[in-house]
Amino acid sequence: MSRGIQGKPPQGVINGSQRQRTRKRGSGGVFAIRDGVWRVDVEVARDPVSGRRRRVSRYVHGSKADAEIALSRLRVADHERRLPTGGTSVRSVRAALELYQQTAEGGSLELAPKTLATTRSAIRVMASMELPDGRVFGALPLSRLSWQDIEHLYGAMRKSGRGPDWIRRCGTVLTRALELARKRGLIDANPSKDAVRPKSVRTKPFAPTEVDVRAVLESVSAKDTQIADLATVLASTGMRTGEVLGLKWADVHLAANEIHISAAISDGGPGVGVVRKPTKRSDWRDVPLTEAASAALHRQADRYQELFGKPPPAKAYVFAGDSDGVDPLRPDALSHRWAQHRGNSSLTLLDLRHYVATAMLDAGESYRTVADILGNSEATLRLHYDGRTGVEKRKAIAALEL
Repeated sequence: MSRGIQGKPPQGVINGSQRQRTRKRGSGGVFAIRDGVWRVDVEVARDPVSGRRRRVSRYVHGSKADAEIALSRLRVADHERRLPTGGTSVRSVRAALELYQQTAEGGSLELAPKTLATTRSAIRVMASMELPDGRVFGALPLSRLSWQDIEHLYGAMRKSGRGPDWIRRCGTVLTRALELARKRGLIDANPSKDAVRPKSVRTKPFAPTEVDVRAVLESVSAKDTQIADLATVLASTGMRTGEVLGLKWADVHLAANEIHISAAISDGGPGVGVVRKPTKRSDWRDVPLTEAASAALHRQADRYQELFGKPPPAKAYVFAGDSDGVDPLRPDALSHRWAQHRGNSSLTLLDLRHYVATAMLDAGESYRTVADILGNSEATLRLHYDGRTGVEKRKAIAALEL
């Protein structure tokens, strides 16, 4: 028998480690354990983080033919994606964070495109953050992660200049990632639930006056009629900018003088781009139109009629990025045009939403009604605006006049 050179096996003979490296997904085998007991295993998808091989095994009592049948069934189950392969075998905090990101990007978790972009950024920051004792947070063993480590992370982020709101967002991502790791059996408990996050300091939202709003609309109207009409609708309905960009003519009912809001435009960043998605609360609402908003929408319809000689189709965007209404106006393009044409005013498009909220509340409307118009929960609306001087407070203080 010929011998291999320098201890290598003869040509055509494959050693054990080479055989393992060449095993592909779906391959498997039958192994005798003892009389009447067999182990069957099938190669499944590799670990999503480390890339290591993974196998699913079953023990079969009976003949070798029974084991062969069980092996065939395992292969079919793997092909149909029915085998519970779990998450990752890697046990670092970085691995748990990356597993959460991969799960979200794969669609198993429903995150808005903008939220997904924020999640990626938060994971990148947390995984690379150095704790006060010199350890890197992402390199910590997942099984030994404690609530003290997480509070040290928050402290290190504060020291690096991150604000409390950003740290709280990171804390939300970390909590969800560790909860997913717990469900996958990688940890027994979620330590982030015991860690104290920095308090978020709520400041009074700036709400412009009616004079300020009229002035900026007049300035923009002289330079960009499309953006002026869009801003008029915002200042008359309190819509979010993504919602007004997602408005299609099928959602506009000029005869009934109202609009139907059920979708929004969002920019998910590189690899995702601009998408039309459900509203922030994944619900819908109908909002009546003021005379100014109705006139702005009529002007948009008339412009389409002049260009194409027909009314705009139902599937066209009201405020489009092209002349035929097929593509929506991009959020970044809207912000650029608004900043370019608002003149000396510092008002943002979000300020127009604050104007709508405070104007209606100051007129004595209930929080419930205003929340329904804005698409907020009543609790969220109170969180932002309950400290302002409203009609009720003025009436109460009037009773104290001496």
